[in-house]
Amino acid sequence: MKVRTERTWTDEDGQIYPDEHGTRFFGVPAWAICFALVIAMGAALLAYTFASR
Repeated sequence: MKVRTERTWTDEDGQIYPDEHGTRFFGVPAWAICFALVIAMGAALLAYTFASR
């Protein structure tokens, strides 16, 4: 995946627009991916704690 210094997105016609919603990975905002990872890590930690008792 190419890292861009200027956030842009391309529509169906090939027009390039500035991205006003931040960095996206596969169409998903980066903040949503980070939020999901934090929740998943918390759940994994709780599951590990429960399983190790």
